[in-house]
Amino acid sequence: MEDGKVLLYSRNGIFYARVYKGEGTRKYIHRSLKTRQLADARKSAMKFYYEIEFRKDEDLPLQQTTFNDVIDEYVRLRQLQYDRAQLDKINTSRQEQTSIYMLRQIKRVVKFWREYCGKKAVDKIDNAVLKDYVAWRKDYYHRMDEKDRPKNSRLNPADKTIEWEVTLAKTLLKFADERGYRGRIALPTWRFKSEKRVVRPAFTSPDMAQIYKSFRAWIRAVPLRDQERRWNREMLRDYVHILAKSGMRVGEANNLHESDVIEFKDDLGRPNYQFNVKGKTGSRVVIPRVSSRNFILHVIQRNKMQPHYTGQIKVKRKVDNKDKWFFRMLDGNQVITLIDQFQAFLKDLGIEKNRYGEVYTLYSLRHFYAVRMLQKNVPVWDIARNMGTSVQNIEMYYGRSATPSVKATVLGG
Repeated sequence: MEDGKVLLYSRNGIFYARVYKGEGTRKYIHRSLKTRQLADARKSAMKFYYEIEFRKDEDLPLQQTTFNDVIDEYVRLRQLQYDRAQLDKINTSRQEQTSIYMLRQIKRVVKFWREYCGKKAVDKIDNAVLKDYVAWRKDYYHRMDEKDRPKNSRLNPADKTIEWEVTLAKTLLKFADERGYRGRIALPTWRFKSEKRVVRPAFTSPDMAQIYKSFRAWIRAVPLRDQERRWNREMLRDYVHILAKSGMRVGEANNLHESDVIEFKDDLGRPNYQFNVKGKTGSRVVIPRVSSRNFILHVIQRNKMQPHYTGQIKVKRKVDNKDKWFFRMLDGNQVITLIDQFQAFLKDLGIEKNRYGEVYTLYSLRHFYAVRMLQKNVPVWDIARNMGTSVQNIEMYYGRSATPSVKATVLGG
């Protein structure tokens, strides 16, 4: 058909079409038409031919690239970035382009996109496909039997979660566009904007005073011979103090190496430390409050003793870094998360939630820092710079909490 540009043939009774690529060489594209009826096969073959002609006109790849193909290529790239950073002798907390946390998040989220539209051609994903994802995603776990749901899954995803997932999809589409998989087809412009702004609760000053005071008895409750539990509790104490007095993100703290912690003296001659961190907003220097210095010293001194303790216990896993982690487990490995231990500690104190029923997390320490600094009348742009966020976010998420105490005198006249 079409002067030899389309050939219809059968194999084991199933019709196939062969379409000429038209690049001056004897190159063809074959496709199964999935029918045994000649009339239907003719129609499908011509439809296939016109599709190829359209793709030529639009500078699209003649053989369609599915969204799954793009996801595979993108995940391989991010994995390569992470693996390359691990082999680099330079401090990976500042050099890697893809952190282990971002890599895990990407791999987790692409599972939804694979299931939703992974088999669809990437050039067919438009604003309507992205928009329809929202309803599909909100109903995802409702369609699943309770016994089949992942242990930590949320039945109703937060708007912020969906916003991030749609943003990742648009990143994947841009990645495909840069590689020519979408031809001249414009990228989707639709975006999902979170309607509900979720503000994690910030600890109050009385709560933090109780937490600080209770750590001593909580640590002493563990016998000295139980080295691992003792180590973990002492580390959590220092971890909580440092996060509450610096405003670092949890991931930034977990990713610190010893070489990222640098001692200095401020203009008043007070000894302090600075943290060179890399977070989701890039690299920056974090200056903690001077009162955190003793807890930073606790970490440094305890880390020096770590080889001694390790020699007396059975190490369960190989140490996973060349440069030593600042916050690390007794076996020398990086801290993955301390949230379970922290929430168990809060439960013992009876302060798991605030008075509105909102659950405290480790991120509540970052919120406590922001509110506390606002209450001390530290300029908002200085707080934003130290926390690696924007002035707008500081005012949006924390200003409301700080207003009563900060502005009471001014408003009172």
